[in-house]
Amino acid sequence: MSYEDEITSIREIPYPYTIGPDEMVERFERYYVSVIHDVMSHKIHDYSLKLNSTWLGPDIMCRTKELKREVCAGFAFTIKWIRDPTKVRAPLIGERMLSSYFKHAILIVDTGRDPVSGYLGELNTNAMMRNGVRASVIDGGARDSGFVRLMDFPVFCRFRSPVDAYSTSRLYGWHIPISINGITIEPMDIIVGDSDGVIVIPKAAAEDVLGRLESRKSFEDRTRDLIKSGLTPEQAAVKMGAKLL
Repeated sequence: MSYEDEITSIREIPYPYTIGPDEMVERFERYYVSVIHDVMSHKIHDYSLKLNSTWLGPDIMCRTKELKREVCAGFAFTIKWIRDPTKVRAPLIGERMLSSYFKHAILIVDTGRDPVSGYLGELNTNAMMRNGVRASVIDGGARDSGFVRLMDFPVFCRFRSPVDAYSTSRLYGWHIPISINGITIEPMDIIVGDSDGVIVIPKAAAEDVLGRLESRKSFEDRTRDLIKSGLTPEQAAVKMGAKLL
């Protein structure tokens, strides 16, 4: 088996969590990216893990759907492309990848910062939706955005483009570590996107992050009830033992 055949072969990725996939996604979709960012990286609040920020930055935004207050969460299905204008590639490599899509995946694509091409267009999106994929995240451009918008499918990317990625690049592999904006993303990391962009939650920390998110929500719900009962925010903070609200 050649190296290319090995790296592009379909492999089962072990499920790394104690919480089942349906429940994991449903629970993470209760929280906005801004709240997750605070819990992961804020240096003030006691509930923070004080990790480095894993927000993918201001350019990678949803460009096919107005999310408003909607949150999309799922498990990283990592994909890597490399520059290769010779167009030399293994036969049916794309079809082999499509057959690997799984329920609750979010396809997250390292294009090598391709400044021109579009990736994962209408046909690929149909395959994603058929297999229960939640969204796609592209470090570059997306194709067929008008069609995909009509399909109501969230695509987070830097720009839209009619240029076919196969004209200058080739699919290198999937289910492998990738990097976007200096952030390493591993297969099955948690990916959460909303109107503020996309954040990556490393699988080693994901269940801890979820627990802290739920603790914070419980704290905020109790504080909100105290304020509604007539206490001032300062009084509610003192009663809850909070340093700040």
